Amino acid sequence: MSESGQSNQNKSDQKAASKKNQKVQEKSLERMEALLKQSAMGIHILFDNHSIKEVMKHGKDDKDFFDFNKMKRVQDVMTELIAKKTYVEKVSFVRDLDDEAFEMLVRTYFHIVENTVRAATEQHH
Repeated sequence: MSESGQSNQNKSDQKAASKKNQKVQEKSLERMEALLKQSAMGIHILFDNHSIKEVMKHGKDDKDFFDFNKMKRVQDVMTELIAKKTYVEKVSFVRDLDDEAFEMLVRTYFHIVENTVRAATEQHH
């Protein structure tokens, strides 16, 4: 195969890989949206009720929550959670988090759920 033919093949392979990666990301986001919709209805399959209660009973100041380093960590944890393909992988990932990351994830998750519910409610009015 000539050098230009090989270069075209590499470009074609890269485009195919990029499309596949985009579809995987879209599927991951769709699965996450489904989890958020369930949570908006009170079905929290990623977290057990006791853990949710323990995290939420301690009020936190939003200023503390929006610290840059914490926001970066939450973003990393959420990105990794979204990338998990199955429910079992997601639950295993959540259970393996250290206490601080778990608390930040729960708070972030429910913040997203709350905003999703508010946005849906505002659209209906």
